[in-house]
Amino acid sequence: MGSDKLSDMDSSSGSGQSGEVKDTVQTPEREAKNSTREEGSKRKNLGSNPTYSLAGDGAPNPANSKGPFLDKDYQSYNPQYGKPDENPTWSLASPLPHIMRPGMRHGALPEDRSEDAEAKAIGQDDDLSPEAKQQRSREARQNRINGPQEDGFFNAWSKIRHKFREPLAEWLGTTMAMTLGLCATFSNFTSGGQAGSYATTAAAWGFGFMVAIYTTGGISGGHLNPAISISMSVWRGFPARKCLIYITAQLLGAITAGGIAYAIYHDAIVQVSTAAKVPQNQSVAAQALITQPKPFVNPATAFFTEFLGSAILFGVVLALGDDSNAPPGAGMQAFILGILISVIVLALGYNTGGCFNCARDFGPRLVAVMAGWGGQLFRETHAWWVWGPWMADISGALFGAFVYDMAIFTGGESPVNYPPRRRKRAYRVRMLNLRKKLRFGKHKIGDLERSVDETEE
Repeated sequence: MGSDKLSDMDSSSGSGQSGEVKDTVQTPEREAKNSTREEGSKRKNLGSNPTYSLAGDGAPNPANSKGPFLDKDYQSYNPQYGKPDENPTWSLASPLPHIMRPGMRHGALPEDRSEDAEAKAIGQDDDLSPEAKQQRSREARQNRINGPQEDGFFNAWSKIRHKFREPLAEWLGTTMAMTLGLCATFSNFTSGGQAGSYATTAAAWGFGFMVAIYTTGGISGGHLNPAISISMSVWRGFPARKCLIYITAQLLGAITAGGIAYAIYHDAIVQVSTAAKVPQNQSVAAQALITQPKPFVNPATAFFTEFLGSAILFGVVLALGDDSNAPPGAGMQAFILGILISVIVLALGYNTGGCFNCARDFGPRLVAVMAGWGGQLFRETHAWWVWGPWMADISGALFGAFVYDMAIFTGGESPVNYPPRRRKRAYRVRMLNLRKKLRFGKHKIGDLERSVDETEE
């Protein structure tokens, strides 16, 4: 009886107004009262919503909370030690200070001074202390900001940035990481090995992604790889709609990085072509932009090279984000991933050029076509760009997550750990919603629970 009631409750609560079956409850994003939307978006990352970040949760390290040993007589000979500094410090070793620029302070605009003069003329602040007057003035300014506008944005760009902050972060992070990696590869190829080697190129790719994850991980999670976003969606509940947006931003970032790297090294490419007495579209510089198997590598070997590298990469990503395993200290995830990417490229990159990222090949390959190397780049090696960087990397990441969840992970967000009935119901819900969106198939699932029961018979 209890299970039947529970099933009825699931069926009744799982239908939306649009007729779409819902399997999860979406928590609406809410901003605190008397605060801007941008402040609300910052609070969102403090634990109310999942982040799916590769940069870690930013928790403080308890090992450093005690502070250094302090002798009892030390203060008498160093009277300034331990006293707080009232002046801001723009340090590269600590968070930067939040200050008010002169132009943003109250009183910078004529209307600010007019309001203060009107309040003084009325005499409404005569009985208040200076601190209370400042507090009332601050509240009045906050009400003016949040009242008429209702959205709390100070200018048009603030509103645009708030709406697209996550795809902008993915675009910027992918651009940063791939620009550093591609420039290092160009440096090696165009110099004939005099300005770099395969090992330094691998390190540049790894640490390029490390700094990019540090830069954007707090906003978008720093996925920077379509295979990671897709695998996060399948194995950790990353929203599918957001996954498509992330992939688009990552591909745009890869195209941007390819264009920047080509422009920076254009003179070196021309010099190499002139020295070899060949046209630019026949020079070796194209090998810096794209990845492809070596001529002697069997197609199956090339496929499983990319498959294995992506499986290891995403398996380690899940291990680093598993707080029931042995997660690293705060802020160390990106550093470890940078080392991991370098090691994977060193160990597995020789056969195929070391892609392990769908965007890393597609974006620069498109730039190479536009730069004059020709559309045959998309047909080389039986369309390697499809079955290598896309099919092998995505399937490898999915398999790596499956192995990790089968062997180690115990959390309920993984489909491996669903109860059988819930797994089948979730699958039927997805199929039903997909059919309704695509208007495909005449056979509808009339009763969701009955269809699950039929599969169990």
